[in-house]
Order: sequence, then structure tokens, then C-alpha cells
Amino acid sequence: MAKRKEQPPEEGSPAWMATFSDLMNLLLCFFVLLFASSTMDEGKIQRIAASFDNITFNVLNDGSVSLVDGELMSGGVTQLPDINSVLTEAGKNVEGTTGDEAISSSTDAEKLSDEELKEEYEKRGEEQSEEMYNEIVQSAESYSIDDQIIIDYNAQYVELNLNGSILFDSGDAEVKDEAKLFLQKIASILVKYKYCIIEIEGHTDNVPISTSQFENNRELSAERARNVYEYLIEQENFIDSNLKIAGYGESNPVASNATEEGRAKNRRVVIKIYNQQNSYN
Repeated sequence: MAKRKEQPPEEGSPAWMATFSDLMNLLLCFFVLLFASSTMDEGKIQRIAASFDNITFNVLNDGSVSLVDGELMSGGVTQLPDINSVLTEAGKNVEGTTGDEAISSSTDAEKLSDEELKEEYEKRGEEQSEEMYNEIVQSAESYSIDDQIIIDYNAQYVELNLNGSILFDSGDAEVKDEAKLFLQKIASILVKYKYCIIEIEGHTDNVPISTSQFENNRELSAERARNVYEYLIEQENFIDSNLKIAGYGESNPVASNATEEGRAKNRRVVIKIYNQQNSYN
């Protein structure tokens, strides 16, 4: 009887070893995760999470914009800053640090006093306002209206001071026809900051007024602010919820009402463009 020919063994490892190897890898990963969890400092995690609390970002109408350090993405999504940016916002610049160094810097930020945090907050606001101020001055110069407005800034906003005599006749709240081109240029400047809070304020001198239309200076100033607001939104696509108007009458003078020159300075419309920090915090 002929012997059965033996089959040569298959090359490579047996099939069961591949399954066994996968099982060992899974177990190894499992125990590494257990080890990592057991040695994690919960306090460090909480400090990193807390550092996100003061980071401002938002998704707005008409697409989206990055409000602080995020990056504009398509589809209305903002990209969060990396960990260095987050920790910097918490009060320390940790560029170039990693791991425990970054967390240590975050801990240092927590140790800042209220006064130091306030100073850091105001410094950041001042930097944002200064950048806006430089942009607005350039725009005003390009529109050839820089000699018709007074521009200033502080840690909260950039202020545009518009002389009332350019915009209105005495005792009247209707925008003069010759002032409309001027306001069109103002609108073109403001619309670049439509995602920020913009306040339009009316102010007068202390000369009493009482007419069939306005009982006092506060009513006159409020109507002037409203009419400027109405004209601006006709020119450009502003976000209405970000626009505010107010009439202060004679209550906030910037010069003495004892002279005609001082009273002329007090008759004004002030437009305040708040920086990102003070628009969304």
C-alpha cells in the first residue's frame, strides 16, 4: 500500500498566533491607559480646563468671525487657539513651553492678584483699541475727512467725535443734505467693525430749548443720535443688535459752556466703537 504523501507545512506563523498577538496588544493598551489614569494629576487637568473660561469666541450671522485668537473657518465655525494661546490669555506667555512647564505657567497665572489681572485686562484692551485707532485714522485720511472728526481711544473703545454743526442746523435734528456724503464715509469706516458694539451718542450745550418738537436738550440730542443711526444703517449692512443710541443732552460737556467756542464743542455726536474684548466679555 502506498504511503500518503505528507503535505509541507504552511509558511509563516499559525493563524491562532495572529489572534493571540492582537489580544496581547489590546491588553497592553488597556493597562497603559489604566496606569496613565492612575497617575494623572486631577488638579492640573482642572487648571487647564479653567484656563479656557476667559477665552472669548463666537459664531455670528453672515458666516463667522474669530473674536480673539481663533481662526476664521468656513461654514461658520471658529477654531480654538492652541494651548500656548490659552495659557497666554490666562495671564502668562508660555510660548516654547511644554508639559509641566506650561501647566506651571498656568498655575502662576492663577496666583496673579486682582490688581495684576485688571492691569493685564486693560493692557490687552488698550492694544486692541490702538490697533483699531490706527486703522480708522488711515481710513479717515483716505476719505479726506480726518480734519472733520476728532478720533481718540482708551482701553475700551475708539471714539469718533463729530461736530454737531456739520450734521444739523441749530435746534434741528434732521441730518443736513450737505452732511450726508460725510456720513456715508463714516458708515464705510464703521461697517468694518460691525461685529463690535457701536454706540451713537447725542450731546448738546446748556442753552435751554423748548419747541413744539423738543421739550428739552435731552430730547433733541436723543433724536439727533437716532437720525444718525437711521442714516448709517441705510448706507451699510450693520448688525442692528450691535448698535446702540443714547441722548445725553447737556449732561456730559467736554468744554466750558461759558463761551461760544466751548458750546460749539459740546454740540456733537459721539460714536464709540468698542474693541473685541469689551464687545463680547
